[in-house]
Amino acid sequence: MGFSFFASLFHGPIAQGSLGYAFDSFRLLVMGSLLEAGRRFFLWLIERFRLQYSITAQFTEGDPTFEWLVMFMTEHKIWRRSRDFRISAKSSMRRWGIRLGAGIAEKDEHVDLVPTYELPHLFRWHGIWIETKRSTSVVTQPPFGGFSPSVINLTMYTLNIKALQEFIEEARLCYLERAKASVILHTATQPNFGPGFVWNSVKRKLRRPISSIVLETGMMESIVGDAREFIEMENWYIDAGIPHRRGYLLYGPPGTGKTSTIHALAGELGMEIFSLSLSAGFVDDAFLQQAASSIPKKAIFLIEDIDCAFGSRDEGDNISGGTGLGSGYMSPPGMGQGSRRSSVTLSGLLNVIDGIGSEEGVLFFATTNHVDHLDSALLRPGRIDRKIHYKLTGKTQAAALFSRFFPAEHVTLLCEVEKGKLDAVEKASRLATLANEFAETIPDYEFSTAELQGFLLSCKRKPEEAVLKAKLWVTQELLERQQKPVRFVNGRQQRTPPDTHPGVEASPANGVGFSGMGGITPTASTSPSDHIAPPTPPQTPSITPKEPKEGSIVDALLSGPV
Repeated sequence: MGFSFFASLFHGPIAQGSLGYAFDSFRLLVMGSLLEAGRRFFLWLIERFRLQYSITAQFTEGDPTFEWLVMFMTEHKIWRRSRDFRISAKSSMRRWGIRLGAGIAEKDEHVDLVPTYELPHLFRWHGIWIETKRSTSVVTQPPFGGFSPSVINLTMYTLNIKALQEFIEEARLCYLERAKASVILHTATQPNFGPGFVWNSVKRKLRRPISSIVLETGMMESIVGDAREFIEMENWYIDAGIPHRRGYLLYGPPGTGKTSTIHALAGELGMEIFSLSLSAGFVDDAFLQQAASSIPKKAIFLIEDIDCAFGSRDEGDNISGGTGLGSGYMSPPGMGQGSRRSSVTLSGLLNVIDGIGSEEGVLFFATTNHVDHLDSALLRPGRIDRKIHYKLTGKTQAAALFSRFFPAEHVTLLCEVEKGKLDAVEKASRLATLANEFAETIPDYEFSTAELQGFLLSCKRKPEEAVLKAKLWVTQELLERQQKPVRFVNGRQQRTPPDTHPGVEASPANGVGFSGMGGITPTASTSPSDHIAPPTPPQTPSITPKEPKEGSIVDALLSGPV
């Protein structure tokens, strides 16, 4: 009856005059209303159908789950139906590229072929249909530069929420299995806008064996054991009411293995590294807090060379209104007082480490070459739980480094060239003797591991040559140190490779006052506007050598045969 009534409206006799026009308009109004009502009813039915037969989830770039899903889709070849790819030269940057040549080793590939996944992809997982679609990330240019992350929308055609959890867990385990062979390093190189935080630069580095780190006996094992105990005792921390976090400060001269220790530790424990430079211009308290909050549990949060960005309140550097730890200001070469060090304040950094909003389950590492430049508030227990001193290389470390550079399977001794190959025991004994001879030519605590490594690299596969050249190299290095200018940091005398040699004496008049990491600060005898003392003729700092003490290293090396 209702349909007959509406039909009569459209098929009835047409009235004449103005009444006919009004009636025609009414007919059109009714017809439009019916069409719109039908459209909305159809959309309502579709929405009800989707609510009953599918589950949706969003994965945002920058969150670890996003990487799990992309890697899962790449490993299971969901890209086979993809038609859009990004091509880039192969590097350490992680891009989840596909491999087409089964007979080609990964190290011989030169390009990354990366699916975009921006078109809808439908695939079947354990009998359940899954559809994914990815939005495009947006990068804007200065002055409002930033990064808006992309999002993958996943639709799973089932009402079983447990299936979604199982799918994500399978993707996570697949990701961990793939990541075992490498250490993942995350860095933030540009500001972010939009929801969430993105560590936009992700690199993949090969794992470094613990045995390759040459430190004092038992030092590396102690660090690994302490970190592993921290990870395994989460429930103990909760029951004791203690925040589950731990901080480490690695300090000592440059080139002694601080960063290498963290790299090897991450590989040993299967942890990813999140590294942030506080000296970046866009890093402030809010950015630092957002970055730290986005780090997942069982990861390493690393701030390298923390003394480069910050000063110390204990040394009277604090300037009212300054931004940064201590004064927040430093004076680089050629610039006056007042150039900013860092936009991060002392309270901002301390809140990230152990404030009410600090993250738990994360290992915090900081490195510095000058521990005395750091504020005492930063070093107290609860913020820095272990302070580990890295020294210059001793004889035991020198011998261990020599043995690592010249393993028996990769070297051919001169005696083997002349008389034929030695058996394994004789060769190992000969190499151990050479390692001890090399260590005897290296003075204790004069050279860093990096310096010795640089010398040994010049003698690859030639252990006898390394031993013969070692004494000459040591003599040349020590003479070069004597000829380098003296600098003063907070009233303390220092030389440019790490330590001042005991055979040389200098005074403030012999050099210029440099800040700890390249900035110039006025010494007690200079004014803020006159940072560099005038050099003595002939335009080089004068150095007054002392008479070498009896038995000193310089006396022994310069008087002995080379």
